[in-house]
Amino acid sequence: MIWPVEKVSRTVFCLLAFPSCHPAMPNPVDDAPVGPGKIVLPPDSDDSSESKPVKPNTRVHKLRRVFCAIAVCCTLALITIWFARDADKGGGHPGLEAPLPDVTVADDVRLKPYQTPENANYCADWFAGPGTGDIASVSFELPTAADLLFFLSRGPSSGHIDIVRRPPPNDWRGPVEVNVTARYHERDDVARTKVCRMGAENEHGVLLWAEPRHPHRDPKRDVHFNITCRGFLDIWSSKSFEVVRLKTSNAPIHHGSLEGRAGFFRTSNAKVAGGFAGYEYAVQTSNAPIEATAFMFGETAGSESRVQLKTSNGAITAYLGIISDFANNTLRTIVETSNAPLTLQQIWMTSDAGFFLNATTSAACATLRLNPIYEGPYDLQTTVALARVIETEADDPSRKGRRRTVTRTRTGHHAQGDIYWSHDGKPAEGFERGLVKIATTIYPVELLLG
Repeated sequence: MIWPVEKVSRTVFCLLAFPSCHPAMPNPVDDAPVGPGKIVLPPDSDDSSESKPVKPNTRVHKLRRVFCAIAVCCTLALITIWFARDADKGGGHPGLEAPLPDVTVADDVRLKPYQTPENANYCADWFAGPGTGDIASVSFELPTAADLLFFLSRGPSSGHIDIVRRPPPNDWRGPVEVNVTARYHERDDVARTKVCRMGAENEHGVLLWAEPRHPHRDPKRDVHFNITCRGFLDIWSSKSFEVVRLKTSNAPIHHGSLEGRAGFFRTSNAKVAGGFAGYEYAVQTSNAPIEATAFMFGETAGSESRVQLKTSNGAITAYLGIISDFANNTLRTIVETSNAPLTLQQIWMTSDAGFFLNATTSAACATLRLNPIYEGPYDLQTTVALARVIETEADDPSRKGRRRTVTRTRTGHHAQGDIYWSHDGKPAEGFERGLVKIATTIYPVELLLG
């Protein structure tokens, strides 16, 4: 007969803790009648002899240590689960709970047909001029009036792309000049690569393609490319991109100042730096820092702009702002790293805009400097060190003679409260126009109010 687990457990517990709950079976020897006889007592111990120390029950001590260790582990696990649950709640604010764009959108499905030279318009011949040694080059022109401009690299090759703004005297409506330079060890190495002009209809680009590397071939013989593009414009130009996507690996991305509806930048094990103006901005790398300036716009009344910065083991320094001619816009930002500091500053914010921020790191300092316009709750959390709000005098941004009030409902490792402007020290109805949450461990977390 198979017992349920619950019954088996109870039975075992009863055997260990309550041996008397099972009646003993009669013993034919011990239970037999005993006749009269002499009673023999044990000899008295010699008082002069030293009593031997009682050897402790080592098995009991070992069990106690095991139980103590289990109790400590369970306690730590419960604390971790509690903090994780509290952090994931987002304070019950939909501005933090709604999903941000996944940076995998750095992949564009329109690029699928352009992965191999078979679909190329043509592949150019390398040009090696006199005295160039181990350098070959090729040039293309791409139209600026295109729905898609792209530069792809496939195969065992490496290099970098320089996008250079055309000098002001030149016509920005002219073509994009693309100069590709290859550095190689032997002529056969560059012969195994192709540079092809790709495109269909209103899509135009360049493909750098290299044959798969032989298992016994030295990786140092891979061709190194350098691409320089001239004809792109800066943030203040009258023409901008719809979407900018830059994706690489083990190489840095420095994208300068770009403007567009959306910008997606992704690499690994390398730094990402630059500025972007638009409605959506996402950066992801790993084991490296991020330096970003996000100057976001409001597209329509009540619209939302989004920023996402993610790395690991690298510092994040970011300047965040939102400006719009429309009312009630929102900037929602997520910033994540680990084992490295966070330094964030809200550089600009329109008077009726909302600002939601969820920033996390670990084992490093986290600092946010808020624009005086911000009104809403804050939530600062750390361990060991303190979570602090540092306030300095500031004038009313609306020039109505109001005074800023900072409430503190919790202090210490976890600081919470509200920030608002008023004449009488009481918050106006519906004053909350955002939420800032910053979390780290061990080191301080600071909210600076200027």
